[in-house]
Amino acid sequence: MLGWRRVPAAKRLVNMRILLGWELGAGLGHVNRLKVVADRLRADGAEISVALQDLRRADIFTDAGYPVVQGPVWKMPTDPALRKIPTHSFADVLKIIGLANDQALAARIDGWRGLFDLARPDLVIGDFAPALTLAARGRCPMISVGNGYMTPPAGRAMPPIRPWVKDRDLPATSRAAEAELLALVNRVAAAKGVPTLNFLADLFNGDRTFVVTASITDPYRAYREAPTLLPFNMPRGIHPRPLADRRPKGVFLYLPSGHPAVRNIVYGLRGAGLDCDAYLSDLPAASIEKLTGPGFRVHARPVSFAKMLPEVRLVVHYAGLSTAIAAAKAGTPQLIAPWNLEHAVTARGVANAVGARLIADDASTAVVGKTARAMIDDDRLAARALAGADMFPDHDPAPTLDRIAAACKELAG
Repeated sequence: MLGWRRVPAAKRLVNMRILLGWELGAGLGHVNRLKVVADRLRADGAEISVALQDLRRADIFTDAGYPVVQGPVWKMPTDPALRKIPTHSFADVLKIIGLANDQALAARIDGWRGLFDLARPDLVIGDFAPALTLAARGRCPMISVGNGYMTPPAGRAMPPIRPWVKDRDLPATSRAAEAELLALVNRVAAAKGVPTLNFLADLFNGDRTFVVTASITDPYRAYREAPTLLPFNMPRGIHPRPLADRRPKGVFLYLPSGHPAVRNIVYGLRGAGLDCDAYLSDLPAASIEKLTGPGFRVHARPVSFAKMLPEVRLVVHYAGLSTAIAAAKAGTPQLIAPWNLEHAVTARGVANAVGARLIADDASTAVVGKTARAMIDDDRLAARALAGADMFPDHDPAPTLDRIAAACKELAG
């Protein structure tokens, strides 16, 4: 339980209709973040409806009684060659994933407007939702909630996405990509009767914006005028165990089944003689049965981080923020295979804090197995991870949720 405080009657949201929307990105972080917000606002009396770009995540809401509909979808490019295109700013990323298409953006604005007509919201809350932001401009108050990577500071040009790069060193090609996308967005906005933007970053900020992240993983921390807020959707109740109390060869693997390195990582760990539990999201049942064997157990559903992470000697994952912080809280060494630039930034921040190690997409099964065994046997690495657990204490999420609820009341009142 999160232990939320009772909200004064004057601040309750009785009869307010709020639409929550998730538009871009993968993994469970987006829906878990919105679910916590939804629970708080529903407890305050709001009527909540939800639109998701990936209905495979809908059960997180439907199991709790929320109505869920299909939201507008951006089809992500699958060409492996695109991963080799240099990306220096968020504009470079947006161009690759499809924002540079007038018709696609216009269609998604129309899709959100159709959902507005059905849900008749007094206010919308978006997570990584640029078309929702445009659809709401001038029509409905909007709150943006997200982590640092997906929420560049509003009212200015995009900073470098790598925090170790200076603003002055951002390539001219990235500035050109940003100008191109801003012109496209404003062209579509004007055609739809939407107020235009001054900066491309404004597409990821609402009338109020809440950036919830650990500061060490925020790529724009040097450029923000307002401080970030402590994450409210991070796992809690995770307590590190001494090395002697852990499974001697215990490993926990968490990857999306579509990760480019998933095959080599799975078979590298399977062949390393370890004691491994794995959760590979969206893996078909037949594949779960095929991969499960001695020393390698594949779970069909997400496992409890609070139970699993403190009992193993190594966590292998792709640097989703929740997983990285959960492993740090457990004091467990981390072997990270970043899936994209966001994960690479998170991985580097975690590595600087607790000594995690990174592995490349093209690492062979032999390299994966050898690296995992070496990390499990490295007592100095284990000691550093245990010492770093104190950097990530549990915190009360209520103050951040209070601020979001108050903003809803203010904007829609």
